[in-house]
Amino acid sequence: MSTNEPVWAVAGERTVTCGHCGQGWFWSRNIVLSSGTATLFGVDAFSPEATVLSCTSCGKIELFDPGALRLSSATA
Repeated sequence: MSTNEPVWAVAGERTVTCGHCGQGWFWSRNIVLSSGTATLFGVDAFSPEATVLSCTSCGKIELFDPGALRLSSATA
């Protein structure tokens, strides 16, 4: 889920909060975790993905397995 609005997340049945400032709203996007070798040989499509949560308050970034998160927006 990549949105233009903040989301809150649940991972492992616990609400995710920022490890730095403690608040719970994040910007979310998915990224590909490719290596230089994968890019060189054009096999980035087979690289694993991660969901990036970036704290809306302080900007701290955390990575999660996309299948391990449930994301909800304020409008959901």
